[in-house]
This record gives sequence, C-alpha cells and structure tokens, in this order.
Amino acid sequence: MHKTHNNSKQRKAVLEAIRSTDTHPSVRWIHEQVKTKLPGISLGTIYRNIKVCREEGSVVSVGVVNNEERFDGIVEPHPHAVCTKCGRIIDIDDLPEAENIHLSGFTVDKRRTVFYGTCVQCCRAGKNLLAQFGRLRKGFSHN
Repeated sequence: MHKTHNNSKQRKAVLEAIRSTDTHPSVRWIHEQVKTKLPGISLGTIYRNIKVCREEGSVVSVGVVNNEERFDGIVEPHPHAVCTKCGRIIDIDDLPEAENIHLSGFTVDKRRTVFYGTCVQCCRAGKNLLAQFGRLRKGFSHN
C-alpha cells in the first residue's frame, strides 16, 4: 500500500524553520526551533518530516559538516562554501553557472559545487590569536 503524505502542521513547522534561516541548519537546530512552537515534538518526528520533505523536493541536503547533516530550503542548484574551521555554510550567488556544460556520453541528473576553506570570521580570529600569542614581545629572547 502506497502511503500518502499530508501537509501536516509538523511538516509546515519544519519547513518554516529551515527556510527562516540562511545557516543551513542541522536536525538538532531544526528540532530546537520547532519545539518553541510544538513543545511535544520529538527528534524522530523531525527526522521523518525532513525525509518526506527531501522526497517531495522541498528541502535538499547540503552534506555532512562537523558530523551533522545540514539542510537547505533553497532547492535550486547553487554553490556553497564550507568553512573547515567553524562549519559555517555560505550560499554563493555570484559564481558563473555551469549549466551549459556538455559531457560526451554523460547525462547530468544533479550537480553540487562546494568550496572548502576558511571563512572571514575565522580568518580574523586567527589573525587576532597570532597578534595576541604568536609574536615575540620586545625584550623576550627566543634562545
């Protein structure tokens, strides 16, 4: 028997939580947000509703970052940048699209472009730490 999915209050709350942020949330974060509106909702219910949303195409997985799968409510293909220090995921809007790529003998069904590196905030934090601890003070010898 084929199970149909009704658009439940819980699913609407899950979608709203995902679409209300640009942080590409984890299931844990989504659960915390939805609990403010539906206090009795379980983590398992969040997982089930995300699965249905993915099957329906209303949510996509961005991948696993810092051991947590992260999600996006923008389902049109677009590139992301992932900070390898803090796990921040950033949408990239101004990258030329590669929609006109023709691969001989290959049909593209999906594509995903992800850049890995260090975000501006982590770069600044690293420079601050270097300025604070990484330089020798005057009068201090390194012998």
